[in-house]
Amino acid sequence: MTNIKRIRPQDGFQMNFLSSSADIVIGGGAAGVGKSFALLMEPLRHKSVSGFGVVCFRRTSPQIKAEGALWDTSMQMYNSIGGNAKESVLEWEIDKMKIKFSHLEYEKNIYDWQGSQIPLIMFDELTHFTKKMFFYLLTRNRSVCGVNPYIRATCNPDPESWVA
Repeated sequence: MTNIKRIRPQDGFQMNFLSSSADIVIGGGAAGVGKSFALLMEPLRHKSVSGFGVVCFRRTSPQIKAEGALWDTSMQMYNSIGGNAKESVLEWEIDKMKIKFSHLEYEKNIYDWQGSQIPLIMFDELTHFTKKMFFYLLTRNRSVCGVNPYIRATCNPDPESWVA
């Protein structure tokens, strides 16, 4: 008997966020609506595409590894579908794709990504990043794997942010 694990979005925010075909989607909402979970679900649609790569940014590394944060959630989700975690470098290999978690603490860190081609760039809590960071990384949003490059981001409402 095979034990099948299904991961699917919840109706409402997650379904709407994941069903958009826009090049850039920014999903905002209060804490607890499942923004980060939906963000982690997004790359799974391309797991069988050779050369498909994802970088998921948080402002600092501790925000990635905090209790119950992105890395913990990815462990629950990606382990259940046969992903291979490389915790020392915060990367996952799932089927034919690679997902990397990275910080972008200072504006000067954007230049660490010079020469990169990232088909899917994800920002968890976009309002924590500067406008310069976002628009520079948009220039790294390129693809040669056959999937058109795109951006997905989440944020909490902040009327003072450049995102607003």
